[in-house]
Order: sequence, then C-alpha cells, then structure tokens
Amino acid sequence: MARYVTAGLAVLLIASTAVLFAMAPSFGIYAWGTVDYIGTVILLAFFLWLLWIQYQVRVEVRDEGIYIKNLIYAHSLEWGQIVGVDFGEGPWVRIDTTDGHVVSVMAIQSADGDYARREAVRLATLIDRKQSA
Repeated sequence: MARYVTAGLAVLLIASTAVLFAMAPSFGIYAWGTVDYIGTVILLAFFLWLLWIQYQVRVEVRDEGIYIKNLIYAHSLEWGQIVGVDFGEGPWVRIDTTDGHVVSVMAIQSADGDYARREAVRLATLIDRKQSA
C-alpha cells in the first residue's frame, strides 16, 4: 500500500502546487516574486525526492537470492545467507542471516495487517523452497 499512497501523494503535491501557482497573483497584499516561485519549486522537488525514496522500497526475488531496498540501505542476500524470516514485534518483516545480522524488510509492514502476514508467509515459503532446491 505504501507505493500507492506515495504515488497519490506525489500527484496531490504537484496538483496543489499548480493550484497555488494559479492563485498566487491574487493573494492580495503580497505579490509573489521570482524568488517565491523558485523556492516553491525547490521545496516541491525536495518533497518529491523524499516520496521517490519511499516509492523505491521493495523486495525483489532473483535467481541468486533476494534484493531488499529500504529507505536508505539496499541489501543483496544469496539464498544460502538466509536463516529465517521473522515478523516479530517490530513494524517490518526481519530476515536473519548466517552472519548474525538482521535485515529489516520495509516493503512488508505490519500496518498492512492480514496482507502483510500473507506476504511474510509467502516470502518465508519462497525462501524455504529456494534453499531446499
């Protein structure tokens, strides 16, 4: 759901900025100048960049393993590196690795309820199948 919300927010942000620009000359005592327009475009670009980062959060299944893209970090894990999948008490699914690290999977969030639980089970099942193949 986060991807849909992010895309919707981006469209809403662009539309709101367009409406703001259309109404800006009629604000009354304050007339917008070039600096105001440039500042607004820079602020819009910054917010769209943040939304793009959120939109890229995902899990990709590949032949050699899985690729996890979170907000800041990305992880590539081979099938043999994965010990298990846990939906613990945190907000995201976590993957335990053979080197003792825990990798959060922000693409599967507990806030999504039953859908998130099904996706966590699906990911765990896929990992089990790939490791036993």
